[in-house]
Amino acid sequence: MKKVIFVNSCLTNGGSERVMTLIANYFVEHNFDTTMILVRDKEKKDYILNSNVKCIQFKYNTKNKIIILLKRIKKLRSILKKEKPDYIISFMWDINMITLLANLGLKSKVIISERAHPKMGPQSIEKSITEKKLYKLANKIVFQTTDVIEFYNSKVQDKAVVIPNPINENLPNKFNGERKKIICASGILTEQKNFSMLINVFSKFSKEYNDFKLVIYGDGKLRPELEKQIEILNLKEKAFLPGYIDNINEKMCNCAMYISTSIYEGISNSMLEALGMGIPTICTDCPVGGASLVMKGKNNGVLIPVNDDDALLSAMKSIADNKELAESYSKEALKVRDEFSIDKIGKQWMKLCE
Repeated sequence: MKKVIFVNSCLTNGGSERVMTLIANYFVEHNFDTTMILVRDKEKKDYILNSNVKCIQFKYNTKNKIIILLKRIKKLRSILKKEKPDYIISFMWDINMITLLANLGLKSKVIISERAHPKMGPQSIEKSITEKKLYKLANKIVFQTTDVIEFYNSKVQDKAVVIPNPINENLPNKFNGERKKIICASGILTEQKNFSMLINVFSKFSKEYNDFKLVIYGDGKLRPELEKQIEILNLKEKAFLPGYIDNINEKMCNCAMYISTSIYEGISNSMLEALGMGIPTICTDCPVGGASLVMKGKNNGVLIPVNDDDALLSAMKSIADNKELAESYSKEALKVRDEFSIDKIGKQWMKLCE
């Protein structure tokens, strides 16, 4: 029996954490000796591991970031030396770094994965430097799209494998009937998700379609700004930020449309799940190509340019005005359930461990 250790940050909120949970569960169901190490001292768990996945939670008695980083590497290395896994799998650049450092001089093969745009987001300079030095130590590097590989040097490209995200197999079935006049969105409330654009465009949309409401699920540092924007635009009775909820898919499945306004994205899990539930979906065609991979040319939703208010407003109106069009998007969207099933994606990950 092959032994695999997954290195994860935690089991809460993030899309990469959700994907790794699905893959770890798939591995243990297919007779891998599977362990998941959670390097952040965070007890809250939104994602459920199979009971046969051994879970190791790191804890620290300090808040000093440098000391925590060193302890993470030391703890992880100690486990790797003891367990001697055949493969180690990690996601996200910071977790990839400590994994590669902890495995120095050991014999386990390391598969790392990048999950977003390499030149966007915080710490892009640190990322660039450390990636050049350490990514060459990985045996394989998994990307979600072919577009993102172009940002890396030839040494990284030689080790690159493209595997998209799997879709949650426990999604509610497609809703049949009169959809609620609710526009939904989901994600961390940060600049990347560009929810301020969505709120602005909804304000314009609402003047003509005044019986619609907007609900954005998620939390983050921009909550105060977005709440202020909602107040200034007199949308307090129409636009809502309920935070994270456990039954988000049940809440969204009968909505009129789902909208993603991201400036950049890997493959958005919430977009995939919206499509998988048959919600008429509008998404920005943002780098690094995840939305295009899932939607372009498939008649399963509407792709719009990034930061294009007029295109978003037009797409919202077309779905609101044309029930036949919305239903055709809905039916086509359901095909992602098969295209990105955990069985198909899980087999691709398992093939890397042969």
